[in-house]
Amino acid sequence: MPRDRDNQRITLRDGRRLGFAEYGPSDGLPLMLFHGTPGSRLLSFLERAEWVERLGFRVLTPERPGYGLSDPAPRRSIGDWAEDITQLADQLGLDRFHVAGGSGGGAFALACAIKLPERVRSATLICSGSPPQFLRITKDMQTGNRVAFFLARYAPPLLRILNILMARGASKPRKPSSEAAKQRMLAGFCEWDRRILMARKDDTGTMRQIQQAFRQGSAGAYRDMMLVSHGWGLDLSANTVPVFLWHGTADTLVPIASARAFAANIPHCEAHFIEDAGHMLLGSEEASAQMMERIASLAD
Repeated sequence: MPRDRDNQRITLRDGRRLGFAEYGPSDGLPLMLFHGTPGSRLLSFLERAEWVERLGFRVLTPERPGYGLSDPAPRRSIGDWAEDITQLADQLGLDRFHVAGGSGGGAFALACAIKLPERVRSATLICSGSPPQFLRITKDMQTGNRVAFFLARYAPPLLRILNILMARGASKPRKPSSEAAKQRMLAGFCEWDRRILMARKDDTGTMRQIQQAFRQGSAGAYRDMMLVSHGWGLDLSANTVPVFLWHGTADTLVPIASARAFAANIPHCEAHFIEDAGHMLLGSEEASAQMMERIASLAD
């Protein structure tokens, strides 16, 4: 029977199960791609991304604790993710690999680079959030992100309630979004992001991803938001791994000023700031191919 590549699990040493999906050739160049916040293993854009096959990437999309098929770990830290990834790589027989993280997943990609320099060949941070000391709240930042950051810092119980409401909404059967609903949702995005989101003819894949993100409830997303909104617990100066940071100058979720300050404080960081681009770099075939070609250029 063919392996179900969308719904895979391993058991970690502490008994927790870690869920992941897999895209591309099984003998390809290993890339661990970490989802955003909230998110899940089901990254539907990978099914149609031409660079996966062209560049020969084996893309693995593990879910952090509390998301999708991964058991919760309420006391987890950002740095703890590196141990989970070590065990995943060991069980899959992977010696060295690349890591990448989109949006909220960027912190976890950097954690792997800092803590696993003998295993991680490069870390790519795509529209990544920034540690609080580099966060720059600007007038262009989406209100929802400002509110979430404020609640995580000063009113965690309210953030928990917000996540519970998000989980309830995700669990309800939904019809594909109407054009009017899409327009309301797009209001806080820049023109680049609006074009990408409006070009999607079918949002079934996105709906599946979000439903899986809240499959177990809201605890995974809540823990993620708390972690990235406080000190990351990572010594940035200890990094010895090549880091590629990609960020759009018109990003309204993570302001470009935050990304510039963050990049300036990561050793061995090669920063790429894409003019007029927004937060959806992975949704752009051209931008995502450019990022993945840079990773592939490091292959032996």
